[in-house]
Amino acid sequence: MNLDVDAMTNNELVAAVGREKNIPQDLRQILAKGYHLVFVVLGSKYLIAAQDALTSIPKETTAFAFASKGSKEFIGDCYWIPATEAERSNFGTTWLELRGRELLTLTKNLESAERIKRIKTNPEEARELSISA
Repeated sequence: MNLDVDAMTNNELVAAVGREKNIPQDLRQILAKGYHLVFVVLGSKYLIAAQDALTSIPKETTAFAFASKGSKEFIGDCYWIPATEAERSNFGTTWLELRGRELLTLTKNLESAERIKRIKTNPEEARELSISA
């Protein structure tokens, strides 16, 4: 790939490899299909690799990213649903499993078209729906 890895930060390297593997380009094409809601459940390295696409979410799409506070800077235009250390510790689980649990809880709480429409117009409600059963 002709990268000067000695002159790059770890995050710059991850982003460069992501671009080389077409991660942001492919994600941008997927997002261009006009989805109304998108849920991003990725670890920090994948968020860094996808960041270019996440900073150009189409206007008609409301995107939510389940991420730790330390990864918030990589979620672009997504609405942040925090995954906290207290929650992770409480469940005695990994970060990935915590984000998956939160997504599962959110989807279970989106049982009606009205609720789905509501989080699209009021994305801040998604956090509460991701932690309450």
